[in-house]
Amino acid sequence: MEEELEFYKKEAEARQALMPTEKDQDQRERTEDVLKASEEEATKYVLLKQRTIEMRYTLDYEHSTYDKVYPSLLDIERETYFNFVNSLSFSYGLLPRLSINATIPFVFKYQKTGTSVSESDLGDVSCGISWQLLREAELQPAVLISLGYSAPSGRSPYKIDIERELSTGNGLHTFNLGVNLSKVIDPVIAFGGFGVSYSLDVTGLNQKRYGATLEEVQPGYGFSYAMGLGFALSYNTSITFRFSASHQAATKYVINGAMYESDESSSASFIIGTGWRINPKTSLNISLGYGLVGIQDYSLMFSLPFDFTL
Repeated sequence: MEEELEFYKKEAEARQALMPTEKDQDQRERTEDVLKASEEEATKYVLLKQRTIEMRYTLDYEHSTYDKVYPSLLDIERETYFNFVNSLSFSYGLLPRLSINATIPFVFKYQKTGTSVSESDLGDVSCGISWQLLREAELQPAVLISLGYSAPSGRSPYKIDIERELSTGNGLHTFNLGVNLSKVIDPVIAFGGFGVSYSLDVTGLNQKRYGATLEEVQPGYGFSYAMGLGFALSYNTSITFRFSASHQAATKYVINGAMYESDESSSASFIIGTGWRINPKTSLNISLGYGLVGIQDYSLMFSLPFDFTL
């Protein structure tokens, strides 16, 4: 009897040792707070617990300027874009290693040139799924794989009057695949990822562009990558530094029956983010981005997530 009691005692101690301690749980929560503050698409790095719902409100402001050249008029005009995006995102922990998400954006755009133009409408609605391939271990980073889809629910740039209207979406059915990693290296959290995108062709168009007719668009592939570091300054405050970049292959256009091809394009930015925990289920995240390559000058983002457990 004593031997049997000793056996059960040792078994209970072994199970207790395998269970996460309060310190481990606290470290996990801080890691999640830092990663949520690091990226506007938090599902890239943080997988929700099963049966947990997260609702996130995001306000994103972008300011862009560039010089538009009119060769026929021998004139250069400065164009400025102000872009506000209000987004409501929903995420749900479907399984222990699987979560689903969706985002509904509402866009307001203002373009200031010789004649100012503004537009407000629904943006491109997106949805996705995230799967945790590997959990973080002593010598192993956490690895999340994400698959997403963006629908052309906003005003398409290929179906508007380009002289009087602005688009609120990209007009494309786009699919995205990403691999993202994160690792705690006390006191730093390192994270990064790589993604590819592919958009379907747009056919049956009849858009008038400066006397010509746009009939078809064949988008090229795209890829993006990001890397950064995060710090938990205290239980309630975190800060992150991130570099992100993207590249878009040439797009082909069918205009008046002839094929034309655009140049490839790239963009890059450096982002500083910070997060303040308001209560155990809510935090305020703010990030400031500075454009390094591309037409974007800077961006400012506010996000407020709310977690609920069923």
